[in-house]
Amino acid sequence: MTIPLRLALRELRHDWIAALCFVAALVGVLGPMLIILALKNGVIGGMVDRLVEDPANREIIAVGTGAYDPAFFDWLGQRPDVDFVSPATRSINALADGLRSADGKKTELSVPLIVSAPGDPLLGAVPVAAGKVWITAALAEKLGVTDGGGVTMFIGREISGRQESARVELTVVGVVPSERYRRAALFLSLPDMLAVERFRDSAAITPDTWLDDITSPSQFASFRLYARDLADLEGVMQALSGRGVETRPRAENAVLLLKFRSNLDLIYGLLAVLALAGFWAAMAANLRGMVERRRLAFSLLRLIGLSGRARMVIPLLQSLMLIGCGIGLSFAVVLPVLGVLNVVVPGAESDVIATLRWRDVLGAVGIGALTAVTAAGWAMRAVAAIQSEEVLRNG
Repeated sequence: MTIPLRLALRELRHDWIAALCFVAALVGVLGPMLIILALKNGVIGGMVDRLVEDPANREIIAVGTGAYDPAFFDWLGQRPDVDFVSPATRSINALADGLRSADGKKTELSVPLIVSAPGDPLLGAVPVAAGKVWITAALAEKLGVTDGGGVTMFIGREISGRQESARVELTVVGVVPSERYRRAALFLSLPDMLAVERFRDSAAITPDTWLDDITSPSQFASFRLYARDLADLEGVMQALSGRGVETRPRAENAVLLLKFRSNLDLIYGLLAVLALAGFWAAMAANLRGMVERRRLAFSLLRLIGLSGRARMVIPLLQSLMLIGCGIGLSFAVVLPVLGVLNVVVPGAESDVIATLRWRDVLGAVGIGALTAVTAAGWAMRAVAAIQSEEVLRNG
């Protein structure tokens, strides 16, 4: 192997301008592809993953008001494509007249109320319960309330022209991050929500007894429903449609988003294949041209007894060296560029704008080696076909 290696190196050194141009061409192809891959791994992939995994995009909203009995909710709860379902009351009652911080210094009016239950994908591990609520980050900021604090909820009504108000002290057991629910809202248990509805609807319920003896109705006007995955949205909605329930997804483009994520790797793969195919053709043509330019030299090598395998390995070694230099120089250029991007370009908290994984580096090296071997095949066959008589006839 020593002789073929020395000959390959001498040939590249002799024709160093062509070799340098070829390495620069490889950097021009591989460098942008590595940067695109790093962006896909970083900000692009992260953004798409967040959108796909955002529970809000898996929500299915009931259109209009219905009458849903316990059997309906049992049916939904047993479906494997349903992540969470909870009864909901009429939307006209889904507001608290006021919410005041425990120190009495801040008050927020007309706060939306959302029924929750254990397993709510928007909340954390601690579920809501009677007297225990979650508030959104937007509402927590307005009231100056933190996890473990307390708030007072006010519910008003008008009876025979007389204004009445009920209140209840609530414990905040968690704060919903803004990335999960951006607006001001209060997540509370179904019994608490039923108490609010009953107080507003029945004059027989007084502000002193409005929290006593809460019983669930036989039917509910609406529901909160989340599919287990974006891919399950369509199946759940079709099942509901089959029962005469009209629904719509909160994220109208959820299916397109899912398809985009699944096709993101395919899109990049196609771009990489097109780029590599062009480079492979250029490499094969360059090596074949080198053999043609050194045809008499290869004929002389055969005449003096250099084996066919040793002669054929010369273009292969040149191919490996050229691509090895190109890959090394590409990483030498790309890695500092990625470092600058991550420092200069602002991203979301804990986000990396662009990153290359070890498998990406190993993949580039492996694909480069495969390209070198396969592109050298044409030149190797041409070397094998050169006869020793050519140097005598044309020398």
